[in-house]
Amino acid sequence: MVATLRLIVHADDLGISEQVNNGILKAHQEGILTSTSIMATGAAFEHAVTTCRSVPNLDVGIHLTLVEEQPLLEKELIPSLVDSEGRFFGHATMFTQRYFLRKIRIAEVVHELDAQIRKVLDSGLAISHLDSHQHVHMLPEIWRAVVELATKYHIPAVRLARERLRLYMLRESSAAARVGPLLILNLLAGNCQGKKIRTTDNFVGFYFGGKMTKKNMKTVIKNLPASGTCELMCHPGLLGSDERYGHWYYNWGAELDALIDPEVQGLLRSKGVELISYRDLG
Repeated sequence: MVATLRLIVHADDLGISEQVNNGILKAHQEGILTSTSIMATGAAFEHAVTTCRSVPNLDVGIHLTLVEEQPLLEKELIPSLVDSEGRFFGHATMFTQRYFLRKIRIAEVVHELDAQIRKVLDSGLAISHLDSHQHVHMLPEIWRAVVELATKYHIPAVRLARERLRLYMLRESSAAARVGPLLILNLLAGNCQGKKIRTTDNFVGFYFGGKMTKKNMKTVIKNLPASGTCELMCHPGLLGSDERYGHWYYNWGAELDALIDPEVQGLLRSKGVELISYRDLG
């Protein structure tokens, strides 16, 4: 029997804005998107819940958030996680620096993430997995905490954000700044495996994060592993998805166009790729 790659095509950031929610919905209904993850802290959380209820075949995880957004808990309960205004720190780099300086209290991380998971579960959505905003759950102590929370709430899978270094990444000078963080994530991933939780065998999408255009999507697909399971991470949204996040320089609309493009769909078919979701991991 010929080995087949089983591919999860996943959108992060559901709930961050209605434009992103609607882009994810379109990518699922008209394209190859099979999975998404919702931000309990997102400004458009309720709209996202309604969106998910309208498409029960769309697999849903929780996009745990410890950077940039407003936490669910009062700042007095999580002082090591927030700035003077009670917001999470602005980027994973700052969070990671504080983590390695032992300024992040893991008990506070657990308290906040538990609240986020409970908020999503209380909405009635069926949850297949956990991942995180800017991949901060890959930090060793936070990974262990997230796995324990997944076990507590009977959530069977957690994203393992480990993207293999490929030759095309070294040829793309405009995205060379992504190679260093990619290698760091791969290093962290070595401490994140275990039998307590399900993960995919492979992961792609960090290198072209926010820039998964049709051209880049085709490059990624042509270099996918031949077999096993893999997650392809994307960030689709309608044009003008949210000016509050303009500093990310994400090409939301181009990612949506790539996900619904017939040529991209044909390329996957030609490679014999089976589209699945986190629900199908076994």
